[in-house]
Amino acid sequence: MPANANLSQPSPRIANGASRFAIEVRASPIHRFGVFTGEIIASGERIIEYTGERISYLEAARRSVQPIVYLLWVAPGRIIDGSTGGSGAEFVNHSCEPNLIVDIAEGRVYFVSAREIACDEELLLDYRMRADDRDASPMPCRCGAPGCRGFLNAP
Repeated sequence: MPANANLSQPSPRIANGASRFAIEVRASPIHRFGVFTGEIIASGERIIEYTGERISYLEAARRSVQPIVYLLWVAPGRIIDGSTGGSGAEFVNHSCEPNLIVDIAEGRVYFVSAREIACDEELLLDYRMRADDRDASPMPCRCGAPGCRGFLNAP
């Protein structure tokens, strides 16, 4: 293993049993890795649960200074860090025109198909990052969608 290997980054994979659909993590034209389908998925299907360590706001703030984070806000005071115990859903990239929506049920987070998704299509979610922090630097969006807002943290 190289001396400069980052051991805190998760390996790019879908956990065994995390989805009943054929999905895989591989290189993405949007950002690093993405999750791609191996079959057609109908609209309204729960594709994968977003899993990981449940952490506090304070711990999320501490971890968010890393260059790559997998934090998902579930509810006030409840955040999931997909880099620890993640299902592979943490590799779903952002798009301003997503094919997934989030379904939160009984404290669990599922990514659900918003429409029929073609075989070999990348699974995409609108991260809906808020731009209410005046000190936050704009985060460029690279989704390439025709209706792209230009930034992940756009109002």
